[in-house]
Amino acid sequence: MDQPDDHFRYIHSSSLHERVQIKVGTLEGKKRQPDYEKLLEDPILRFSGLYSEEHPSFQVRLQVFNQGRPYCLPVTSSYKAFGKRWSWNEWVTLPLQFSDLPRSAMLVLTILDCSGAGQTTVIGGTSISVFGKDGMFRQGMYDLRVWLGVEGDGNFPSRTPGKGKESSKSQMQRLGKLAKKHRNGQVQKVDWLDRLTFREIEVINEREKRMSDYMFLMIEFPAIVVDDMYNMSHRNTDLGQL
Repeated sequence: MDQPDDHFRYIHSSSLHERVQIKVGTLEGKKRQPDYEKLLEDPILRFSGLYSEEHPSFQVRLQVFNQGRPYCLPVTSSYKAFGKRWSWNEWVTLPLQFSDLPRSAMLVLTILDCSGAGQTTVIGGTSISVFGKDGMFRQGMYDLRVWLGVEGDGNFPSRTPGKGKESSKSQMQRLGKLAKKHRNGQVQKVDWLDRLTFREIEVINEREKRMSDYMFLMIEFPAIVVDDMYNMSHRNTDLGQL
């Protein structure tokens, strides 16, 4: 019988020359009520999605920052008309490769609404570090808190953190950490029980989002698979012997 492999394997990001992709998932929560003072100042705003629709055609702008400065050009999600909820489910390709990412890279996201010909209004923003505290490229899904009325901030520490001390106290964030351990193989996998558990986690997350005064943007970092190795760390030098 084969013995379980308990060795930790990783790939240096400097050796992966592929474009970075981020999946923009869903936006949930309570949107900010219209500012009628702004509407009086600029009457054309009443034709914008924020004032005229329940689920306007928002777009998400993504950009990587490093040490508070833009590190690449911004890209936006595609236009999409929404029904009963904001759901993009779109992989957005960033204009840089994994090998270009510095250790301190920040992913900054800003939600925009069209407010006229060639004009946009900021609905809110959020941000998250590309690499975790151990230098590992993030993987899986994250529910990021959206700070309403402000653009995403790429400074460190950020003024619009998607994860923070307050969010770490929520049941949603605690369950997210457990799901991460399961994904990383730190929790024993039982197929039938996992399906029930993750369905219950989805129900709890949905309920907590509806009860919250915030909005949450769900994004997903891609799983990196190279020669059957899933984990990726950051390093400025070339790939060494694994």
